[in-house]
Amino acid sequence: MLDLPKNKKTLNSWKSFIVPSLLIFVLFLVAGLLVTNALSTFYYQERVQEASLLAKSYASVLSTVIDAEHQLDLQLRSTLKVAGVIMSKYTEPISNAQLATMAENLDIDVIYLYDSNLTITHSSDDKYIGWITPASHPVRDFYESTEQFRAEEIRADTESGVLYKYGYYRFDDGRMVQVGILASNIEELYAQFEPQYIVERLSKDATHTRLAFLGPEGKVIAATDSSLRGSVLHPDTIGLPISANSYIKTGWEGRNYLALHLPITLKEAFAGSLVLYYDLTQMEKLIMRLTIIISLTLLVFYLLFAYSLFTVYKKNRRILHLAYLDELTGLPNLRNYHAYLEELRCQHLALIVLNPLNFRLVNILYGYDHGNSVLIQIGRHLREISMQKQNLQPFRLSDDRFLVVIKDEASLDRLLAICKELLCIKEETNLVGSIEVSIGLVQSTGPSHDATRLLKEALIALNSTSDSHLIQAYNTELEEKLIRVDAIEQEIKQALGGEEGIISLVFQPIYDGDVGQIVSFEALARMKSKKLGVIHPLEFIAIAEKRQLIIALGQKILSLACDFITQLRMRGIYEVSVAVNVSALQLMEDSFISHIVNLSKEKQIPLTQLEVELTESVFAQDLQFIATQLEELRALGILVAIDDFGTGYSSLSRLETLPIDYLKLDRSFVEKLQNSGEHGFVSDIISLAHHIDKLVIAEGVETEEQEEELQKLGCDYMQGYLYSRPVPAEQALDLLLAAENNDEQP
Repeated sequence: MLDLPKNKKTLNSWKSFIVPSLLIFVLFLVAGLLVTNALSTFYYQERVQEASLLAKSYASVLSTVIDAEHQLDLQLRSTLKVAGVIMSKYTEPISNAQLATMAENLDIDVIYLYDSNLTITHSSDDKYIGWITPASHPVRDFYESTEQFRAEEIRADTESGVLYKYGYYRFDDGRMVQVGILASNIEELYAQFEPQYIVERLSKDATHTRLAFLGPEGKVIAATDSSLRGSVLHPDTIGLPISANSYIKTGWEGRNYLALHLPITLKEAFAGSLVLYYDLTQMEKLIMRLTIIISLTLLVFYLLFAYSLFTVYKKNRRILHLAYLDELTGLPNLRNYHAYLEELRCQHLALIVLNPLNFRLVNILYGYDHGNSVLIQIGRHLREISMQKQNLQPFRLSDDRFLVVIKDEASLDRLLAICKELLCIKEETNLVGSIEVSIGLVQSTGPSHDATRLLKEALIALNSTSDSHLIQAYNTELEEKLIRVDAIEQEIKQALGGEEGIISLVFQPIYDGDVGQIVSFEALARMKSKKLGVIHPLEFIAIAEKRQLIIALGQKILSLACDFITQLRMRGIYEVSVAVNVSALQLMEDSFISHIVNLSKEKQIPLTQLEVELTESVFAQDLQFIATQLEELRALGILVAIDDFGTGYSSLSRLETLPIDYLKLDRSFVEKLQNSGEHGFVSDIISLAHHIDKLVIAEGVETEEQEEELQKLGCDYMQGYLYSRPVPAEQALDLLLAAENNDEQP
């Protein structure tokens, strides 16, 4: 008995656990080192980037501050110069009070006017009138120069000792003016631009950094460490050239720092440099903690993995069995079947697919537990047969299907005998009960065999079984038939999708037996396949029903019939109706009535010219619902007929419960009218139909003798080849025209 494929070995020895465990341990160790190194590198680069951004931002701040201080100095110089220029424009005599007003308006503190002898003649504060400039005084130094204007740095006034920032301006007539701004008014502004103040503010916001601001000559102008101020730091001492992209790792007072040395420029001129030391202590602590966490995590994962590997080692045989054996029945599964045929070498091979019929119903009626018991019993029985017949190997194919592979058996008769033996499986156990079994059989000649092709052909054979033919051997005709059915289905779908020329209608007239006039047409569907040619209605209608396309197909046929009604009305024909065959499935649709109403509105036709013909299968449905649907149809003016009456489920007693207008007598009764027994039966049907107020249409009238007999029996309407075969719409219209001409002749 087959267990596993030959190429599937049992579990290995302890090496299959120890060797992978050691390899995994090494991999975890390497992974831990790589992860720790990657994290260290990542955080180090993050700190480098952060330190670089800080250094660049601090350098930018210092550059901005220096530039702002320079701009402030220029602003003050401009203020002093503007005041001097304005004073030079006054040619009229001026008083001290006017000078005071001008000083206030020009936002300066003092104005002194000098004559050509450098004696103060006017003063905005009424001081120093008549004061003569001594030798070597800044005023005299300016006057003796050739400059038009000069602004001094802040200095103490030589008389009062008060700090001022003075500016001097020379007049064309030899006089000059001295304007001044009190240093106390601007020293707070200047204090904010002090490098040490800026460095302290920057370091206050970032406690993990140390800063040093160096002048152009390398002297420390400001630093967070006061011991560095005033000292000279050279690039060799710092260990870095002045660069925005270079950094080093250095130690300071027992801590590791990143050191960066950035230039500070003022209008592209070198104004000094900034040294930033970024503390790495917190980062190193974080990396140490992460290293411990990662190591412990990897250790836990390794232990879990080792445990899982050990569990896999113990359960590997079971997993292998589950992969190749069906869990419920214990039989080899479909994967095992493919592996088995791949390894098998024999000249003759047969494949049987066994399928319990109506197994889904067993699950519904008795529950899934009982269904599983049935499958287990079938699998057990197949295994017992395989133990008796060594050349027979069973498999579980799917939910309720089983495979049996038979090797080295060339005789079809003996194979069929085995199939018949398998049919008796229903009698082997009480659990199976009355379940029938259908069987598909296919043969193959070796030495190798295509597992997929054989399975497909066996399933094709199984698909062709029936209640009366439970065993079917594969042949190409079965496959061709299946292909044909699929092709017809696809073309029906194309027609339903809107493609023209596939589905069409022909029309067979129905005559009034008394006056010989056409009262209606029966619309009959026809199909012309692009690949297969003309398809008989019984074939494509059956396929549509089996593939759940009948409702959509019925809607299309109704639409085409309404188009013909439109043609009738365009010819002025308003009394002739069109009968359309409707399946019970269509009628059972809740939307059937609304669809017909919408169709009539779309085609702009009255529903009184539409008739509905139902087959007798309608009596097998919910009669109460059917009656409601038919009442609604008749309320809309649609006449209803029962087609092929007398061949199926219908009875006159049931007809009384359904609101119908016509009975269409099946052609089989018309053909036997010469038989006296049938003659009386037809007469009774017509008489009873009239008794319950139903009209009768006879189908299949082909001879004048049949017509005459039906007229004698009181048949209301007739239809058949005696009058016309089913014809296309144009010919049907011609039949109407010919009938009208016959009526007009005397």
